[in-house]
Amino acid sequence: MDAASIAQIANPFIQTIFIVIIGLGYYFTIRTLQGQVQEAFQARTTGGRPLIIVSEDYENLPTINLVIQNVGPGPAKDINFHFSSPIESSDGFVLSDLTLFKEGIPSLAPGARIVCYWDELVNLKPLIQDGRLQRNATVTVEYQDITGGNYSHDWEVDPGLYADLRTQGYRDMDDLVEAVEDVAQEIAEDRARRNQEE
Repeated sequence: MDAASIAQIANPFIQTIFIVIIGLGYYFTIRTLQGQVQEAFQARTTGGRPLIIVSEDYENLPTINLVIQNVGPGPAKDINFHFSSPIESSDGFVLSDLTLFKEGIPSLAPGARIVCYWDELVNLKPLIQDGRLQRNATVTVEYQDITGGNYSHDWEVDPGLYADLRTQGYRDMDDLVEAVEDVAQEIAEDRARRNQEE
């Protein structure tokens, strides 16, 4: 058999293979596009996918807070929490036993934030160093979007990361008021002294 005869016999098989490959390419492209359209429709309906995070709040060090927040554009519902180990403060209060962690949160709007006071870093540091308090814990968060889609994420909470930071005490409005009152008192005493000298 010469090469031309072999090419005539093989040609229909090769064309069939190309047709199958092109057909599969179209099929997977259409499935991908359908998924994207469905995802866009769901995002339009729900406002977007929620994302619930649990973290330690390091913005107000040396005060440490435990923060739950929805950083996604959509609302979340049926939020449940599971802790790998208890999260405890220096006075023995167990944050992971709070009702919102035990029973869960029915819903959390986009941008919503729940802050739970944990402790002061100076109080936690010796407990962590002595091993009386777990340095870190993993928090598993399970929740749904409003169309019933299920999500689950693990977050690690570790106040021990900040144990050796040099932090300045947190100052609030009371500290400012106290400083102004001190200045006002000094001015009043100075005036009284001048009046006595005259």
